[in-house]
Amino acid sequence: MASLHSIVHSRGIGWIAACTMGGTVICTAVSLAITSVFIAPFGPQVMHVSLGLAFWIPILLAIPLFSYIGIKLQQLSQANYLLKQANRIDGLTRCLNRTTFTAEVSAVFAARTAEKSKRTSGLLIIDADHFKQINDRFGHLSGDHVLVSIATVIRLAVHGGDLVGRLGGEEFGVFLADASPASLLEVAERIRETIAARGGGPDGANVPVTVSIGGTCFAYPVQYEDIFRIADEQLYRAKNAGRNQVSLPDLSDRADLMVRNLLLAGRDLQREHAALSALAARA
Repeated sequence: MASLHSIVHSRGIGWIAACTMGGTVICTAVSLAITSVFIAPFGPQVMHVSLGLAFWIPILLAIPLFSYIGIKLQQLSQANYLLKQANRIDGLTRCLNRTTFTAEVSAVFAARTAEKSKRTSGLLIIDADHFKQINDRFGHLSGDHVLVSIATVIRLAVHGGDLVGRLGGEEFGVFLADASPASLLEVAERIRETIAARGGGPDGANVPVTVSIGGTCFAYPVQYEDIFRIADEQLYRAKNAGRNQVSLPDLSDRADLMVRNLLLAGRDLQREHAALSALAARA
């Protein structure tokens, strides 16, 4: 609750003050109006005293009441915000969780496909090498610090419009909204080299860490599931080649990207044809 109070003090003071002042003014005005109507027949002396009471009593009651209501509404609003963030963000690494990462990347795919974008993007899958051994040898607390360290390095290596998500366990996904094969390789190598040089662990403990990275660069239109499958295949190539490596398809220019996309589109057509054939057979 202390964090909520700090949020209220930093962001909601103006709104609480406006709520308090507005509510107090309205209550006071209503009180004075009612008093003027019903007390007028009793003479000016009674009216004077009654108007004084009608002015001060609402102020004394409304200010603390509306202040309290305003604070509680702000706390409720911030609690809802934090709850939404908790549903979007991985609690340990502060990256997007898998569901949110997949949804936001898929939304970009859909938007760029709809606008027939000519831009190219990149997807990386990053996996910590021998992570179970790190947990077994150094403990799960060190393992958590390793994951936080990896996430920090990844976030520092990408731009504001890119997306970073924890896909599960020690695996991370990185979507680069605008990337060429060369820039994608540069980012991937920078992440790999930085993590290997930095290591991880609590309180400066020297926990050696390396990552294997698979990825691909692509043009639109394309399906997220197909691109993820290609990146995942490249990750396994990096693992099988000895780990602490980056593996990307040999895509040297945009023509290669378009050929790969056409192959993926052909695969989709084959799936649709097979599904229609199965339906026809059942009929």
